[in-house]
Amino acid sequence: MNRRRTVSVIASMLSLVALLGLAWAASVEDELKKLETDRAAAAVKGEAATLEKQTSDDYTFINVYGQMSDKSQMVNNFKTGQTKLTSDEVSDMKVRVYGNTAVVTGTADGAGTMAGKDTKGQIMFTRVWVKKGGTGSPSPSNKPS
Repeated sequence: MNRRRTVSVIASMLSLVALLGLAWAASVEDELKKLETDRAAAAVKGEAATLEKQTSDDYTFINVYGQMSDKSQMVNNFKTGQTKLTSDEVSDMKVRVYGNTAVVTGTADGAGTMAGKDTKGQIMFTRVWVKKGGTGSPSPSNKPS
């Protein structure tokens, strides 16, 4: 009888841990989707300081023209007006969580000026988020394809 009770308690605890894990993953997904939406809004507002804060030092971006830039170049492009977005709507986001790392893929419909040229269209993106010291930082890539 005690053995059945022990097995039942262990099974209940494992079920609880699994449910908590699912709830945590859903919470992380929602948080990252919100961060992506907030990041897109900051890009439209030209908030270079916000983009700089949310971006890791090893960030890489490839724009619609195939030009690659790092974090400092991306931030500088927003500061100088080389990049100015009038819209940036993210959608179809999928989040995959792997411990302290998550991969977000999605679609962005944007318009504005990039690399000094008018641009409008849809891109696909991949961004890797790594939880460091309690905060998420995109690292290292955001590659439209």
